[in-house]
Amino acid sequence: MLYSTFYLDDKLMGLPIPSILEIGRSFKIHPVRGAPRVIDGLINLRGKVVTIINSGLAFDVNKVESTEESRIYILKNNSELKEVEDSDFFLQTSPDNIGIHVPRIADVINVEKEGLNPVPANINHPFYKYVTRHNGKFITILEPFNMINLNEQKTNKNETK
Repeated sequence: MLYSTFYLDDKLMGLPIPSILEIGRSFKIHPVRGAPRVIDGLINLRGKVVTIINSGLAFDVNKVESTEESRIYILKNNSELKEVEDSDFFLQTSPDNIGIHVPRIADVINVEKEGLNPVPANINHPFYKYVTRHNGKFITILEPFNMINLNEQKTNKNETK
């Protein structure tokens, strides 16, 4: 399967290409008062309202700012994913499209199913699905479905502090 990779600080992350509707950079993000901190805001994508998650805040690193290098992955919703379903991989996101704001994108890589390794047990993060090695670097493959509950997980985490 093909994965689109991006950098978060100096770490490489990947998203399955079939889960991506588009990658853009020139969206006008409208902040939403009272939204969880990890939400940058909303965009209008050809008449659809799309929530934008800030990947930096989601992973407790620096907030992703809009720059020439930053991009927004727009993920397909569940009905759009059914149209590209692959029998080897089960993909699920959300009933609605969501966006993930990332600092900069990298390469598209092809990883065979055998090249996907489970995330080590001592690395407990709900957004990690697999780990793979490509050109001598580790790449963490993300689970798009878990990212839709991002604001609830972050809110609950902040409430327990």
